[in-house]
Amino acid sequence: MNYLNVLKNATFLGIAIFLIYTCGCEKIQDMRPPDQPEMMDAASIRVSVVYPGECLGDSSYCDVLFNGAQKAKTELGVDITEMESSPETWDMRLQEAAQTSGLVITSGYQMAAPISRVAPGFPEVIFVIFDAAVELPNVVSFTHRVNEGTFLLGAIAGLKTETGKVGYLGGADVPLIHEFEAGYVAGVKAVNPDAEIIKGYVADNEQGFYQPEVGGTIALTQYGLGVDVIYTMADQSGFGAIEAAKLAEGRYVIWNYIDITDLAPGVVLSGLRVGIDDSVYDVIQAFAAGDLMAGVRSLGLAEGTVGYMLGEGNKDLLSEELLEKVEALKAGIIAGEITVPTTP
Repeated sequence: MNYLNVLKNATFLGIAIFLIYTCGCEKIQDMRPPDQPEMMDAASIRVSVVYPGECLGDSSYCDVLFNGAQKAKTELGVDITEMESSPETWDMRLQEAAQTSGLVITSGYQMAAPISRVAPGFPEVIFVIFDAAVELPNVVSFTHRVNEGTFLLGAIAGLKTETGKVGYLGGADVPLIHEFEAGYVAGVKAVNPDAEIIKGYVADNEQGFYQPEVGGTIALTQYGLGVDVIYTMADQSGFGAIEAAKLAEGRYVIWNYIDITDLAPGVVLSGLRVGIDDSVYDVIQAFAAGDLMAGVRSLGLAEGTVGYMLGEGNKDLLSEELLEKVEALKAGIIAGEITVPTTP
């Protein structure tokens, strides 16, 4: 994480410089008030989590964010206020959170602009955003090399398909979601160069994550064209693909963030793992210790933050031979032998 201790002498300064270079922070600034103790009392810590939509319970990144907050609340004993929001209330919710908390956490590319507008007005508050880079002196940003993880998902789809056709279902037709697509397509082609990839997006903005009926229609169309595996990066809209797969035999879905194999046994092959929950817990713990620092950090396979996940109930859908090939590709990416594209 991008957090360093405030350093008082030359020896500690040398350590700090080393840590700054190794953590990859682009902008570092002391976030601890001059009179702040080494460790704040848990009862005095105020944290707010602002979800970018009405997304709790949709088995996507909001739930991962929630899990990290709950872990911190339970294990660290900090006071955490949580609130959902919408495009109409993003700025207002962030302002409300900043008025009552010393640490405000949010996630999603769509929250970058609101954070950029609100954070300068609350210089004493630390803002944390996942999946977007905001370079301000009181903002901690975490970006994830999701294309590395989706490359592995594409390899799974390319190795699993029996029809030679795989699908991609995106929620919002925006640059961040294009990174998911780029890795996925490259992974498919790496193991199955002749595979046909049929792609579809629900909408051109964040509303595309909340339309399962449209997602289901797109998935049904893809399945009807012979696709037998669809990777869905569409949050709630992805449930439409799940329902579509249930209606057909031998059709599968690859999911994101949360293991939902219990909701769709025999349908979900795998999923993208992004360790936002661990990062949320870590930043709250660092904030409590006065070690949370501003800056941008990129995380991927090498850091163990991005990867693929297998549900306990559906592991038999993927052979050991298939998974060995996927692991070899993973090792190649970490070693720098495979370069994964960020644009389709």
